Amino acid sequence: MENIVETEKAGKTYQIGHVGVEALKNISVQIPRASFTSFIGPSGSGKTTLLNLIGCLDTPTTGTVRVAGKDVTGLGFVDRAKFRGEHIGFIFQDFNLIPVLTVFENVEYPLLMVRKQSKKERLQRV
Repeated sequence: MENIVETEKAGKTYQIGHVGVEALKNISVQIPRASFTSFIGPSGSGKTTLLNLIGCLDTPTTGTVRVAGKDVTGLGFVDRAKFRGEHIGFIFQDFNLIPVLTVFENVEYPLLMVRKQSKKERLQRV
């Protein structure tokens, strides 16, 4: 079975002034396609850091991260954003809605960031 996510010896160190804080060290994970996976552990154990690497919100300091068959380790900010828009969906704990937008506009907004469609084309999807 093909893995949808693979990390190999992934690590993340955050620099706080002159001090390096190691959030992840040598994490190797394989998540099969169409599986249900959860990360559990105490606060500060690296769960969010690992999810940020998998979600292409951040890059590892060491090791590699592959998502949907693509090595996303060295992607820059713009390429990570494009990859996220095309391949990754997020479900947040909070609503994260923009209060001045309608429900439709809140759903549509992330799609507008990735796909270039005219207003007419967008309205045809409704």
